[in-house]
Amino acid sequence: MADTKITALSALTTPTTDDLLAIVDDPAGTPVTKKITLLNLLKLFVSNVTVQVLSGSGTYTPTSAMKKCLVIAVGGGAGGESVTAASEVGGGGGGGGTCIRLFTAAEIVGHDGYAVGAQASAATAGNNTTFSSSPTLLTATGGARGGVSGNTTTVGVQGAGGAGGGATGGDLNIPGEPGQRGVMYSASAATGGAGGRSVFGAGGAEVPTNTVGSAATAYGGGGGGAACSDGTDRAGGIGTAGTIYVIEFID
Repeated sequence: MADTKITALSALTTPTTDDLLAIVDDPAGTPVTKKITLLNLLKLFVSNVTVQVLSGSGTYTPTSAMKKCLVIAVGGGAGGESVTAASEVGGGGGGGGTCIRLFTAAEIVGHDGYAVGAQASAATAGNNTTFSSSPTLLTATGGARGGVSGNTTTVGVQGAGGAGGGATGGDLNIPGEPGQRGVMYSASAATGGAGGRSVFGAGGAEVPTNTVGSAATAYGGGGGGAACSDGTDRAGGIGTAGTIYVIEFID
């Protein structure tokens, strides 16, 4: 085996982490041939990945020796619709859109401003999330607000849900889910519409009559709409803020 070429060796098709490889330690100084397990080699790759979660606005500063980074930008969810009439239902706010793009270090340097879409209060549109790079600007649009039914006890009348946010500039551009419609079922029964989801998960759940809208729970989720049949004003649920999640691959 000592004189066998590597190409003539048997192939190992099911390696395990305790298998060994030959490796040259300190090749630029005093080279020494040593052994390394696949497990310890994999640890090197895992240790060379870091994460930054950005919020608010500012400048993205890459970790030293960053080679590439995967940026996931999510727009903010819209707030669910509030009700103010004697009998009224509100639609859910739309979920925020999402951009996903892999950047090189060269594309990031000098073009790294960002703004994360803030939380939306009841009955307001979601806020956009942007990430500036060269030559691409990522824009994950906030969800749109919905509508209300108006004062009615007519069965089947609805308050429209808000449209989901859009996305541009990514390798993947994923729209947010639209908010659901609020529906009148009778003179005394109705539901407020559920908020739209983002790729990260749920918006606010639908609620029964005479209930405030439910808040969204995931990044970019839309708030749920409120419902009433007793003449009491009730606020829609808040839409959650967006986020920028950066996975960095270090040289």
